[in-house]
Amino acid sequence: MNPEASFTPPLVVRLTDLAHRRWGGFPARILRAGLLFAALACFFLAAAVIVRGEPWAFIIYAEDPYAHAAGGFLFLAAWHWFGRGYREGWPAWRARLGKAMLALFGFAFSFAAAEVCLRMVMHARQQGNSLQTLNNLDRQQPKDIRTTHPLGLIVEPSPYPSIVYQLRPDLDLPFGNRALRTNRIGLRDSVDYPVGRLPHSVRIVGLGDSGMFGWDVDQDGDYLAVMERTLQARQDGVTYEAMNFAVPGYNSQLEVETLKHRALAYDPDIVVVGWCENDGQLPFFLLEKEDFARRDVSFLNMLLTRRDDFRQIASGTRIKDLRTMDRSNVSADILSGTEAEGLRRVFTELKTLSDQHGFHVLVFGPLGDGIHRLITEIGLPTYNTRQRIKIDDYPLEWAIHFMHPRPEGHQVLGERLAAELHDRGWLIPRP
Repeated sequence: MNPEASFTPPLVVRLTDLAHRRWGGFPARILRAGLLFAALACFFLAAAVIVRGEPWAFIIYAEDPYAHAAGGFLFLAAWHWFGRGYREGWPAWRARLGKAMLALFGFAFSFAAAEVCLRMVMHARQQGNSLQTLNNLDRQQPKDIRTTHPLGLIVEPSPYPSIVYQLRPDLDLPFGNRALRTNRIGLRDSVDYPVGRLPHSVRIVGLGDSGMFGWDVDQDGDYLAVMERTLQARQDGVTYEAMNFAVPGYNSQLEVETLKHRALAYDPDIVVVGWCENDGQLPFFLLEKEDFARRDVSFLNMLLTRRDDFRQIASGTRIKDLRTMDRSNVSADILSGTEAEGLRRVFTELKTLSDQHGFHVLVFGPLGDGIHRLITEIGLPTYNTRQRIKIDDYPLEWAIHFMHPRPEGHQVLGERLAAELHDRGWLIPRP
């Protein structure tokens, strides 16, 4: 053997020849290759600890295909080196390195092409997905319920993107240890209302969030239902209908969008907007679309190695709550309805709709000075419960001025609202 023709240092060649003479045979080669592989693995693991400050977990996780492939490659390299590679010179190793680089390039090109194709397919699927498809996927996914108020179970994406989400129709389940039922169009109501108007009737539409919805209040215990019963008790020959379009987590913008796309079809005489102090913020649930052009993740790698994560983005669109939503991903249309200027735009649009369709509007709730001044400047009537209902008129635990009144608080608010509509002379049926 000519040591100068070998790529391996002469001392290593002599030690390896000695090992062959002492431990020759097929089993010994497997043992020696395994030992070399273990030594190499320990070396890389130690280097990772030094460089990154933590163990490189992928080197020991068999379920990671890339670490598994790299480990197999190292073992084969060790096997070949102990077989005859240590005697080979630089030309042989250079040719072998060239083949390895060619194979690596082929793999990288194939992976990149597959990544591009997958992104194109997923983007096309996202564009073609209907909200019904998203709803079906959402219903198929089991939910880990850890609250007495499983809000995620009672809402679904709205067919109108500007509304974002709405109550599911035909619900009948406990919600916060209270009965919750919705009618066929997804209102928290025990009856279905016809689109056409009943003769000699007054139809009142409620727009609001969890306060008007009746959070922690029994079915038909919210203040709109109390108002309807109070008006019906007058027995004046008029049929009073109170349609509660309130949904937990809505803000003022979603409420007005609900009026435009859903409630106007029922031709209301009066629209009551239930104000809450967080109605100038983002809604609780938002729709988020996946960005299939992003460069910080490989979707093909996710498909191959993290199927559970891939299933979460498979539809291309998902509904997320405000606590986990990146505000930078919120559309400009949704952001435009927040803060003071957004509220001014929303209530100005509400005033325009009132003038165009001929219905009365009453903004009802505990109004702060700023929002009360803004709404008054626009020209909308208000009922500020903080001014009209003194804090010591009723027990504090009824939480009349809180965003979630107690059942007794809803009773008071419903009766006060009925009296206010009567005093304003709005309870007159159309000819």
